[in-house]
Amino acid sequence: MKQESGIYLYDGSFNGFLTLLFEVRYHGLRPMEIHKLNEQQEALFPQPNYIATRLKDAKTFWNSLRGQNYSALKALYFAFLSEEENIEIQLYHFFCAWQKLNTKEKSMAAEISHKEVYQLAASVEKEKRAIEIRLVHSDFPGTSMVKRIKPKYNVLPLISRYFRTRFREEDWLIYDVKRKYGLQHKNGSLAFIHIRPEQLSIKKNEIEAQKSFIPASQLNEKRRNHSMEAVA
Repeated sequence: MKQESGIYLYDGSFNGFLTLLFEVRYHGLRPMEIHKLNEQQEALFPQPNYIATRLKDAKTFWNSLRGQNYSALKALYFAFLSEEENIEIQLYHFFCAWQKLNTKEKSMAAEISHKEVYQLAASVEKEKRAIEIRLVHSDFPGTSMVKRIKPKYNVLPLISRYFRTRFREEDWLIYDVKRKYGLQHKNGSLAFIHIRPEQLSIKKNEIEAQKSFIPASQLNEKRRNHSMEAVA
């Protein structure tokens, strides 16, 4: 039997956070604090409980919440990607308040009582759109197959669908300098990769070299996407 109240840890991913909310809903967890695993301090007492990410439960739970109130779920996801300090416990309270309301009350009451969550989500969405416009206007990926960005928020997962759809015939890499990971489109597949900034020049040469040797027949194959996509 899991301890209901206490300090909980997760791996820092959105799927990990969804797994934790799954435990809240179905197993009665009542977190007093929520921290990413790498934030754990040895002196913490009582010792936090670690909630391991379960992708199947996270996906099932996402689909369940999506059917309840897409607007609230989108706000939760976008606000999570803001990476604001203590955002997890704030979103936990947002989630609990949302779940207590009946269907007709959900949108209006949640927006009134948790206005800061919706405002934060709106700021994240604004930066997402600004980066999409800026990259397209910079003639990406025509002039450069590797593009560096340094957004305030973690918007890389949110722009994945837009660029995969718009530039599905080309190889490219969008790299978040601040978080040291990138969104790479290669041979029709999309994935998030973790590389150091100094490796970008090597990666650029690889992309350009591979582009020269892609057979024409391969470009006509059905494209598959293996990345995590955003909700909007």
